[in-house]
Amino acid sequence: MRNYLFIIFIFLLIGCQQALEDDPDPLNVKAAKDKHVSMSTKEMEEEVTITVGAIGDVLLHERVYDLAVTDAGYDFMPMLKPVQVLLEAPDFMMANQESMPGGVEIGLSTYPAFNSPQEIVRNLQALGIDMVVGANNHTIDRGPQAVMSALDFYDEIQMEYVGVYRDREDRKRDRIVSVNDVTIGILAYTYGTNGIALPVGHEDIVALIDKERMKSDVERLREKVDVVIVHMHWGAEYEREPNQEQRQLAQLLSEAGADIIFGHHPHVLQPIDVIKQESGHETTVFYSLGNFLSGQDFNYTDVGGVATIDITKNIRGDQTVQIHSPEIEPTIVVKEENLYKVYPFSEIETPAISGSSFEEIKSHTKKYVQ
Repeated sequence: MRNYLFIIFIFLLIGCQQALEDDPDPLNVKAAKDKHVSMSTKEMEEEVTITVGAIGDVLLHERVYDLAVTDAGYDFMPMLKPVQVLLEAPDFMMANQESMPGGVEIGLSTYPAFNSPQEIVRNLQALGIDMVVGANNHTIDRGPQAVMSALDFYDEIQMEYVGVYRDREDRKRDRIVSVNDVTIGILAYTYGTNGIALPVGHEDIVALIDKERMKSDVERLREKVDVVIVHMHWGAEYEREPNQEQRQLAQLLSEAGADIIFGHHPHVLQPIDVIKQESGHETTVFYSLGNFLSGQDFNYTDVGGVATIDITKNIRGDQTVQIHSPEIEPTIVVKEENLYKVYPFSEIETPAISGSSFEEIKSHTKKYVQ
C-alpha cells in the first residue's frame, strides 16, 4: 500500500464566481483514504518527495467487456492484475477513463458510442487509482444519462473525477489534493465530443479546450497549490509524435503556470518533453500515454504506459518545489485465450503488434529528454 495522506479540498459554493476565486481556503475536507505519515518522522524531515502517476486510455470495446462477464456482473481484475505493482507504486494515481461507465442499466455499448460496465472503475480503484479523468471525445456518446449514472457511481465509491461535471457548480469546485504536504491542483480538457453538441441545460458537462478559459483556470489554481497538473485530450490518432497544435497548447499552459501535462487521445505513446520558460519555470509534458486497456489491435495501439514523475518540496524552509525524474514504464495489452491482459512490457517476451521491442518503445518515450 502507498504511504500518503490524500485529502480532497471541497470549496463551499456560495455567492458568485468571484467569491469562489478569491477564497483559497478549503471549507470542507474529506479524507479519501486512511493513510498517514507519523508526525515524529515528518518533524525531522527537511523535504518530502512524492510520486504522481497517470495511465492512458481505458477504452472498453465490446470484445473486451464481453470477456469480463461473471455470474455477478463484470470483473476486470484478471486483465489488470499483472500491472498491479505499477499502479500501486505512485503516491497519487490517475486514469483516463475514456469510455463512460454509465453501467448496464442503460445498456452497454461499444464503438462508436461507448457505455461501459461500472465495475471497471471499482477494479481500477482497488489497484491504486485515486482519480479518473473524464474529458474526452467520447464523454457524451450516450448523453447526460450515462454521464450522471457514472458520476453517481463515482460518488458512491468515493472516486474523485475531473474534466466531466454534473453542472456549473460542480465544475467550479477546484480539484485539489494534498499528498504528504504537497498540494496538487488538477484540470482536464478535451478538443471536442465527436461532433455531438453539448446538451441544452448541460453546457458544463465536459470541459472543452478553450485557450482563454484554460489560461484563466491554470493561473487561478496556480495561486492555491504547489503543483498544477493538466490532462489534455488532444492530438491526432495513431500519430507517434506530437503535432503543432499539441505543442502550441502545451506552450500556452506552460506560460500560464502548469507544471505537468498528461496527454491522451492518440492511442499510441508519444515522447516526454520539458518546456523551459525564460522565467525559469519548467513544464513536463507527457504528450500521449497511449492505450492502457482497449480492444484496439493494430500498429502501436496495444502499447501504453504508466507515467510517473517525482515532486520534491522543502517543507521546513522556503517551501520550494522541484519536479523531476519523469518516466514512462511501457505496458502492453495481450489477447490471450478468452482474455485480454495488461502486462508490464519489460516482463514478457511477446513483441508489440508493430514488432517493436520494449527497448525500442522505452527509447521512443525518452527521445526528447535524453
